[in-house]
Amino acid sequence: MITISNPSFDPFYNQALEEYLFENATDDIFYLWQNDPAVIVGSYQNICREVHVSALYKQGIPVLRRISGGGTVYHDRGNVNYTLILNCCSYPGYDSVLEPVVRALCEIGVPAHKNRASDIAIGDLKISGSAQRSAGGKLLHHGTLLFQSDLHVLDHITTHRKNECFHSNGTESSICTVTNIQNHLAQPMTINEFKERFTAHMLAGSASPARHMTLTAEQESEIRQLAEKKYKSWEWTWGRTPPFVYERNGSFLGKPIRIFYQAKHGIVSCAKLACDTLDCITAEALLNGARLDPDCFSRICHTLTKEAPDALLDLLL
Repeated sequence: MITISNPSFDPFYNQALEEYLFENATDDIFYLWQNDPAVIVGSYQNICREVHVSALYKQGIPVLRRISGGGTVYHDRGNVNYTLILNCCSYPGYDSVLEPVVRALCEIGVPAHKNRASDIAIGDLKISGSAQRSAGGKLLHHGTLLFQSDLHVLDHITTHRKNECFHSNGTESSICTVTNIQNHLAQPMTINEFKERFTAHMLAGSASPARHMTLTAEQESEIRQLAEKKYKSWEWTWGRTPPFVYERNGSFLGKPIRIFYQAKHGIVSCAKLACDTLDCITAEALLNGARLDPDCFSRICHTLTKEAPDALLDLLL
């Protein structure tokens, strides 16, 4: 088993690092990492359906699409992520991969147990979700560990802000009640102590002695290029949004508003708006053919109204 130290909190770099190791490493790998605030969605998810896009946009929290399936997760520095990359002849599923994770948590004093197909919980409260990708005789398994995350932000932008106006066949996240590991420890520990102890127990359980891997300057360069070209790109993040139809009735500047549009490959079409406080002909012209993303929609909203562009953005996404 190989492990690496990853001091980066950059979510784009961290997604690229994981993909690079999955595609290029020949040994089994285990490592931990943390992100600055970010929302990470599954490969097949509709971002707009899963999160409160305008709230994320106002707070400057980026959205990234990962290479595995599964649901949407919120990351911040209070959340510890783990990655396992395993060589396997056949798909092992979740049970055999999660078993050593649960055991390591219990050994350091976390009263954890597997819950549902891919979750870990303390009692009935979720502390970890995980997802997988299998290809080329290798398995990528990664998961979250809520240690001291800001659960208020998580709840505000993801858990209870699913937008029912989006009708899509994309994979939907399950809603679960969560908790932080820190609140359930018999003996307190810092997040760094948790990371060190958890890593030690995970590596102690591997079949072969652990070795530390240091990335070369060339590897670092390739990872950063992947982060820029793929994970920061509109094509990967928004362009892969499953086709959907959006319908909404509401109120804008004291007048009723009705909004309809559809999108495919991240491009808006068939937009129809009805509202007495907007130039709806201009609105439809701007929306049709527009890219689905908050930057583009924000510019459209500022063109349509100087009085309440943020309120209009909240209605459109």
